[in-house]
Amino acid sequence: MPTVAATALTEYIARVFAATGSPDHEARRVAEHLVGANLRGHDSHGVIRAPAYVAYALDGTLRPGAAATVVRESPSTALLDGGWNYGQIAAHHATNLAIAKARETGVGFVSAFNSGHIGRVGAYGEQIAQAGMIAFGGVNSPGTRLTAAFGGAHRRTGTSPIMIAMPGPTPEEPFVLDMATSVVAEGKMKVAVNKGVQVASQLIIDGDGRPTTEPRDFYGTGANPKEGALLPVGGEAGGHKGFGLNVAMEALSGILSGAGTSIEGQRGSNGVFMMALDPERFTGADTFVSMMTALLGWVKEPPYAPGFAEVMTAGEPERRTMAQRLEHGVPLDDATWAQLMAAAASVGVPPMAAE
Repeated sequence: MPTVAATALTEYIARVFAATGSPDHEARRVAEHLVGANLRGHDSHGVIRAPAYVAYALDGTLRPGAAATVVRESPSTALLDGGWNYGQIAAHHATNLAIAKARETGVGFVSAFNSGHIGRVGAYGEQIAQAGMIAFGGVNSPGTRLTAAFGGAHRRTGTSPIMIAMPGPTPEEPFVLDMATSVVAEGKMKVAVNKGVQVASQLIIDGDGRPTTEPRDFYGTGANPKEGALLPVGGEAGGHKGFGLNVAMEALSGILSGAGTSIEGQRGSNGVFMMALDPERFTGADTFVSMMTALLGWVKEPPYAPGFAEVMTAGEPERRTMAQRLEHGVPLDDATWAQLMAAAASVGVPPMAAE
C-alpha cells in the first residue's frame, strides 16, 4: 500500500486534470480539494474520486474550463450555472459569491446547478468560516439513488450531505459539521470494496432489503446481483430524523437550484446551495467567537463516558488526521493506486513512482 507525500500527490493529480483540458489553476484547485479530503481522513471524498472525474471529462459529461454564469441575482441571493465544469470550481465560485453578498447585506445565499461532483462539502464551510462568517450548505445528486427511506427497502434518494460551519477559538480551529444524511457516505463503500474489507452492521441493506456487512452487496456485485442501499442516519431508533434531514437537503439543494431531485433520473449534476451569514450583523463577530469558544470548552469538559478519554467537536478529528498525514504522507490502498495510474494513462500522464 503506497504512502505519498501530500505535496507530491497534489502536483501529480493536478497534472492529470490539466491533461483533461482544465486550466492549470483550476486543475490545481480540484487536486488540492481531493488531497485535502485525504489529509483530513475522508478518503471517500479524496483522490479515489479522480478516475471517475477523468472518465466524465473524456466522455463529455464534464467540460473542464467551462465558465460559471449567474442566471438570476439579487443583493443577497444568486442562481449559478456551473457550466458542467468540475464541481469544485463551480462550488468555490458559489461560495465566494455567497461571502461577497454577506459582506454587503449580512447574508448571502447562492444555489448552483450544472455542476460536477463538488467533493467534501466541509471544505466550503471552512472557506466561509475563514472569512469570519457562519456557513450553511448542502448538495444533492439528481437521478442518483443511494439511500433507502426510513422503513423502505430500496434506493430512493442520494446521501444529501448537510454542512454547518462557523469560526472557532482561532482561525485554524473552525467548527465544521459535514455529514451525509445517510449513515455513511457512499464513498465509504468504495473504500471498503477497494480494501476488500467488511463494513459495520446497520450501514447498508442488500437488494432485497436485508441487513448486510458486505460492501459489494451495496453495488450488486456480491452474492445478490440487485443493488442495495445505504440507511438514513439514526439507525433503528432515530432513522426517521435522518430521513427527514435527507429529504429536506434534497429539496434545498435540488429544487431551489433547479438541478432536480432523485426522482427525475437526469444527469448527475450536483444541486448545490451555500449560505454565508455575517455575525457582525447580529451579536457581533468578536462576541460570537468568544461565546463559541466558551461553548466548545464547556461541552469538552470531563467527566467522560466509559471508554472515552476526551470529547472532540466537529472539525477536531480532521485536524488531527491532517497533522499526522502531512508529516507521514497520505496512505492509499493498492486498488485505488492502480485506478489512479490507469486514469492518468488514459490522458497521457506517465505513472507516478509509489513510495
